[in-house]
Amino acid sequence: MHKIRKMFSTRNQLGIRFVSPSSASFYAALKQRVDAYFTENQLSKSGNTGLIVKTLVLFTGYLLPPVLVYSLNLPFGVSVPLWIFAGVSLAGIGMSVMHDAVHGAYAKNERLNLVLGYFSLNMLGASLPNWKLQHNVLHHTFTNISQVDEDIDDKAMLRMSPHTRQKSIQRFQWIYAFFIYGLTTLYWVSVKDFLQFARYRRNGVSKRSKAGDAIVLTRMILMKMAYAFMLVVLPILLGYSALVVIGGFLIMHFTAGFILTVIFQLAHTVEGTSHPLPDSSGAIENEWAIHQLNTTVDFSPNNRLLSWYCGGLNFQVEHHLFPKICHVHYPALSKIVSETAQEFGLKHMVNPTFSQAFVSHVRTLKRFGHTPSLMDALD
Repeated sequence: MHKIRKMFSTRNQLGIRFVSPSSASFYAALKQRVDAYFTENQLSKSGNTGLIVKTLVLFTGYLLPPVLVYSLNLPFGVSVPLWIFAGVSLAGIGMSVMHDAVHGAYAKNERLNLVLGYFSLNMLGASLPNWKLQHNVLHHTFTNISQVDEDIDDKAMLRMSPHTRQKSIQRFQWIYAFFIYGLTTLYWVSVKDFLQFARYRRNGVSKRSKAGDAIVLTRMILMKMAYAFMLVVLPILLGYSALVVIGGFLIMHFTAGFILTVIFQLAHTVEGTSHPLPDSSGAIENEWAIHQLNTTVDFSPNNRLLSWYCGGLNFQVEHHLFPKICHVHYPALSKIVSETAQEFGLKHMVNPTFSQAFVSHVRTLKRFGHTPSLMDALD
């Protein structure tokens, strides 16, 4: 166990490999069937007209509230519902537009994906290069592997993995976790990107040259300065109430952060998911696709409104298996995944409703808050 701790302490994620104990490849069969689905139905794997309409709706929902607040010079109390609506729309942009664009799944045109990815992430006040490393590389490759997948890293007073140290206060994390969730994008806007930038440079996750790092850091600083100026400083300079401007900014981000974090956690930090550790040689005993089935859960697959709003992130299994396919196709792919998994004797985990997934997440937070580290048990 000490060797594993040492490996994790340096985040040597490149030393982890997936080793299948079987010669039968689940993913090869699944991919063949998914490709056949698109060929037979003459469909593109990218977005469609409906996605364009949704993008326009969500961007309008984000931009219209501040326009109304400032043009009508609304008092703070009256503006609160509008700022909440802006936060709901901002979270929707993150899930339905940014997420697909950064994965290269929104459109066939890579330049459009890049522009949409930058633009929508900048609306969240976040850095695209960091997100690609944290999400596209670490999370999607090493899902639920403690201290490698940053999405399940312990945060503030939260314990998100059975392999990390338990603290007494975490017995109550199932209560206070949701307040911390609301701070997610505010933390992103302020310091998270800079901490990640330094960490990825130090541990070798980032492969950029020193000159490349300097360019990324300069752009990050300028972007965050421009973001703060446009959303906070400029309205105050124009004479609008500081309470309305700053209060609205905080409410919008708290709303967006809360929604984004809850939706993402319902796929991985719930009952039934595994948190495997590599052995001393760095091996995970499963092919990568089976690892995704074991660490990811779908929820509310029949809720069309939720699926529309959260960009298919309730179909996280399908997204993890095929991140370069647009989320508009996930409901259809879900049936193929389920049938193929059953043929291979594998389980495609699904929580039928949002409430069931939410309760499962609360129970998992409570369990992690009360149980000692599995590493301690093995020592």
